Amino acid sequence: MNVKGLTVLLGERRVGVLFQYPLSHDHTVHRFVADEDFLNDPQQPTLSLSFRARDPQAQAAFWKAITSGPLNGGLSKDAQRGWLLPAFFQNLLPEGPLRTRIADMRGCSPNDHFELLAATGKDLPGDVHAMPATLDRSELERLITQNNDALEMSVVAAPMDDAISVSGVQAKLAVLRDQGGRFVARTKLADDTGVRHVIAKLPVAEFPQLPELEDLSLRLARAAGVQVVDAELVPLDLLAAEHHYDLGDVNGRTRFLAVYRYDRDADTPTQRIHCEDFAQILSVQPEDKYTLDYLTVAAVMMTVPSLGEPAVHELLRRILVSDLMGNPDMHLKNIGVRYTDVQAPDLPPAYDLVAYAAYPIGARGRALALMPSAPGPDGSSRRSRAAGATTDPRAPLGPVVVREFCARLGLPEKPAWTALRRCAQRAFDLWPALIREADITDKMKERLLARLATYAPAGKAGQAA
Repeated sequence: MNVKGLTVLLGERRVGVLFQYPLSHDHTVHRFVADEDFLNDPQQPTLSLSFRARDPQAQAAFWKAITSGPLNGGLSKDAQRGWLLPAFFQNLLPEGPLRTRIADMRGCSPNDHFELLAATGKDLPGDVHAMPATLDRSELERLITQNNDALEMSVVAAPMDDAISVSGVQAKLAVLRDQGGRFVARTKLADDTGVRHVIAKLPVAEFPQLPELEDLSLRLARAAGVQVVDAELVPLDLLAAEHHYDLGDVNGRTRFLAVYRYDRDADTPTQRIHCEDFAQILSVQPEDKYTLDYLTVAAVMMTVPSLGEPAVHELLRRILVSDLMGNPDMHLKNIGVRYTDVQAPDLPPAYDLVAYAAYPIGARGRALALMPSAPGPDGSSRRSRAAGATTDPRAPLGPVVVREFCARLGLPEKPAWTALRRCAQRAFDLWPALIREADITDKMKERLLARLATYAPAGKAGQAA
């Protein structure tokens, strides 16, 4: 049996090995096994909240249960995608055109998930690294088959220097901003001081002025009281990196959006900050990122002392802002946590907020439902007092819904409702001027103002429109 392995590191700390091996001709196993030194360490840093147990003894027991769901991959719902990695690792992979590009560079299929992780292992999101593993036969037999089968280790090629993993399907690049203000490939200046790590979000032919619209969306969210990523519009003349995307009718003055990465230290280019998204935290595969609900996300936040009630209030603000601007894409991969403290994650700034209501693409609801249906006394689902808001992604975030949302979490309702009222008030007061002054088309402005007017109270509706 041929086995492939990747050594997984968190920063410089070795955590364990991700294996791939065929169980049969139509069944491939992808399994993560933690190292003994790591699993027995009571002070081990958090690789993922999906892997975290309540105490050191339970933590060690979790890692030793190597057949458990979070540590193993499964078969994709789409047969063409084949066998997936464990959800934490599958969610590290690039998506969309970038995945296709890296697969071409590596000479593998876009659905060879293990090989894609190996290719991008030097520059993954957060502070995770995946490097080729070298294990002798006794280690393989002990870890995989408990000494029942003879195994052979297959060679895994080293990561490619120019293979970078960034999630999302939009045309984008991971680049560095040098001291002169130019944006260059990551392989250049990587260890220089004074550079910043950037995700360059490029123009898209199907959505005119998308970079300008996303820049406006971030400014709108910030004005409403949401913490957002740092970003700026930059002319393509300053982008000195190959991208292989068809950007449509553009020139050097056409702008892209430079989003400064919160998982890379601005002062120390080689320093990474670990992070993960809620698809990883909830062990959800990327293909299911539109499943579950915001209440489930909030419930996880409430179990983490460093997040808690303030993080839930911020989540509610982000839901409200997405409603007001018509952003239907705040799915599980667009909400995450960041480990500025390895034991106490915080909520990173909001990212991938886009006011798609500016385009004539029709009304769309939220990415996720607010809440699942509440269980009845007999275990069956029942409709809540929120009358359909539990599953309808278009239901307004009104007082009745907020009351039930907070009640299910055991949160005081008044502070949550106050946070939302203040957020809405700032939006109704500040957004109309920001929209009118934005560098987007008049039609786009009209659509955004009309969207805002549908939510505004009677005294604000005319001002918004």
